[in-house]
Amino acid sequence: MTGPARTRFVALIVAITLSPSLAAADGALAITSNAVQDGVAYGFVRNFPAATAQAAALDTCRRMSNTQQTVASCRIVGMFTDRCFAISLVPQAGATTLAWAIEAERQAAQRKALAGCAGAAGNGADRCRVVQSRCDGSTWADACGGRNGAAPEARIAGCTALIDSGDESATDLVSDYVNRGNAHADREDFDRAIADYGEALGRNPTHAVAWYDRGSAWRLKGDYDKAIADYDRAIALNPRYEDAFVNRGVAYARKGDTDRAISEFTTALMLDASDVAAYRNRADTYVDKGDLALAREDYDEAIRRAPRDPDAYRGRGYLHFYAGEFSAAAADLGRVLAAEPDDVYVLLWRRLAAARAGIPSDEGGLARVASAKRTDWPAPVVALFLGGLSAEAAIAAASTPAQACEAHFYVGEWRLLRNDRAGAAAAWQVAVDRCPKSFIEYKGARAELQRLNPP
Repeated sequence: MTGPARTRFVALIVAITLSPSLAAADGALAITSNAVQDGVAYGFVRNFPAATAQAAALDTCRRMSNTQQTVASCRIVGMFTDRCFAISLVPQAGATTLAWAIEAERQAAQRKALAGCAGAAGNGADRCRVVQSRCDGSTWADACGGRNGAAPEARIAGCTALIDSGDESATDLVSDYVNRGNAHADREDFDRAIADYGEALGRNPTHAVAWYDRGSAWRLKGDYDKAIADYDRAIALNPRYEDAFVNRGVAYARKGDTDRAISEFTTALMLDASDVAAYRNRADTYVDKGDLALAREDYDEAIRRAPRDPDAYRGRGYLHFYAGEFSAAAADLGRVLAAEPDDVYVLLWRRLAAARAGIPSDEGGLARVASAKRTDWPAPVVALFLGGLSAEAAIAAASTPAQACEAHFYVGEWRLLRNDRAGAAAAWQVAVDRCPKSFIEYKGARAELQRLNPP
């Protein structure tokens, strides 16, 4: 095959693979327009501003050239965003075969460039080699990092593209796996999140954030011992890792070790006295321990520091209910609903608090839940209070032990509002016996029984 035929074949590859969105490209590829006559040179840039990518790639090609003829032959042949290029060639006596391709995946670009080289090289096809292959990943990187509010699915896709590109540094790969793990965790796919954090830690076992993030995934999955072990590693690497102390405290609280949990939150506050989450979680744990006075102090401090934090009002609202301060409970829970009007549990508890305080109760929120014909839990409890379901049917609608324990608490409240104190006490006792101690229904039932039977 003659030199001009080889040149025409390479031009055909260009026509097939050139990206149609030239103006938006963040990568550019330049090669000599006639490798046979002018010699081989190429240049490329990636993750570059589109306005300057062409000039930068041309400059790189020209710098690689060793003759003025080769310098003059450099041309932009492709621009690309979130795509990969490959260049394949065979050095031959007196001539050079050159082919290139741009594809969505690196391996696909390599295969196409090799195929172009083989078709042009004739009997020398087996000598074709890929001499350069890289990817542009600017949009992938933006998505992977969660910039511009990227949804978890887009973040996962961006991180996966970067990981699969084969073009990331060792340090960047660690970040890619951590970021993809975070996106999986946001989708509550904790197994995939844990696997990605493990990949990151296998590459860099001194990455404190990866230990912390994996600990949080274990915690959200309910494996508190593994969570604590990972938080331990994060804190060993960074003894001032305040968030790790807070979340290790949450894990201890879930295990029922309230004293150790309170110690963790206190340590976090020693590191940062403005940490609202530490105040709020310590307050929650004081409630678990039955120390409502100290809990109230921490909720008050959290609200003083973050007066718009619905979680602090939520916790204090429940505390007011446990303490029998129903008017105050209704007020705090009303503030939560102003920010989160579709929180069904808060709707239920505010209705109960208002009824106990003898103040008007807005049924609109519960009616809205019912009108949406929701069947997920706690929709049967909503139906109970709106008169659409019996107490027995509400309990029977529970499909898990956790739902069953909750149902008994709400049936107890429903019965009390009908002056059936014995029936209420029986239902609350079931809730106390069956509910995990971290459940608001457990704490509510315990408080109600104490009011019925004071010491």
